[in-house]
This record gives sequence, structure tokens and C-alpha cells, in this order.
Amino acid sequence: MIKSSLIRQFGNPHGTLGLVAGRIMATRASNVERNLWIAEVLAPEPDAKILEIGHGPGIAIAQIWPQLTTGHIVGIDVSELMSKSAGKRNQDGVDRGVVEFRTGDAQHLPPDLQDLDVIYGVNVSMFWSDPRATISQLTKRLRPGGAITLAYMTPPTADRPAQSMAEELSAHFDATGLVRITTATFDFDPPAIAVTGHRAD
Repeated sequence: MIKSSLIRQFGNPHGTLGLVAGRIMATRASNVERNLWIAEVLAPEPDAKILEIGHGPGIAIAQIWPQLTTGHIVGIDVSELMSKSAGKRNQDGVDRGVVEFRTGDAQHLPPDLQDLDVIYGVNVSMFWSDPRATISQLTKRLRPGGAITLAYMTPPTADRPAQSMAEELSAHFDATGLVRITTATFDFDPPAIAVTGHRAD
């Protein structure tokens, strides 16, 4: 019973069990390596405007924001607990005005998040009630030529192969009009994938 309750926390950490789930996400080797890898895959320009969907404890953002000079990165997560945790982990970036954290939902983004260069998320699309519609809405937030990257690594509690998710995400990207769709693979156990698509110029 406690184990199943903890597993559910990974979608929206809150309360005492949410603190446990957040600590697991922040310290589990597979999660840390996956987030470091996605930061390498993105390799943003120094002036990029970036949005991370479902930032969790803010591991990827901690790797990305020091690469920005005139750029800016916003992290949005449904969990207020994770927004606070990520803010503490990235306090220097927040103080410098490079990083901002908000509590919210990828499917209902505030109107000011527009003309973005990069939108990305790690293990988030499986929580969306309608992934294709959500990706379509995210695409509208990109500037022409901007990119969406969605990464996935099979969680220990799931049996969905990464390659299957890559094929599904690629189909969603294609159906929503994204172009230059590519898939990167991280040879981890289990493997991780990152699908990237660009808004047409």
C-alpha cells in the first residue's frame, strides 16, 4: 500500500511521501544521469529562451542555466513542493534572474510563455491526458525554428520500452506539424530516448 502510494507521488509529489519521492528523483543515479544527458542533448545557445515542463528537483536546469548569458529558463511543474525544491537547488540562477520556477500544468500554460527557443521535458508526456493536443499547444509557444525535446526512460515501475515511446512521440510530432524530427538514444539500463522536433521556419 505504501509502495503504490509512493509510486503515484512521482506524477505530482506532495506531502510527506512527496518529500520522499522528490529525494529519490534528486538522488537516484538513473534519474540524475538522464537529466545530465538531456542537458547535453539540448546544448542551448547562450541567449536562448527555454521552458522545462515537469522540472522535478531541477537537476537539468542546474546544468543548463550556467550556459546562458542573455538567455532565460523557466521551469514549470504541477508540484509546488518540486518548485520549491528546484528553486533551492538553483538559488544562484534565481538570484541572478536567469532562472524562474512556476507551479502549473503543461496543458494550461500562462500566456506570457511565448516565442520560446527550446521546450523540453523528461518523463512527462505519459502524465498528459492528450499528448498530441498538448504537443500541439506547446508548438504554438515556439518561435519559428524553435525546438521541442521530450525524453523518456522506462521507470522501474513501468514496462513501456523506450523505443515504443520514441515511435509514439515521433508520430505525435509529425501529426502536429513539427519538422526535422530526430531521436537520440542514451545507452543506459534501461535505455533512454529523446525525441526532438522543430517548428517550421
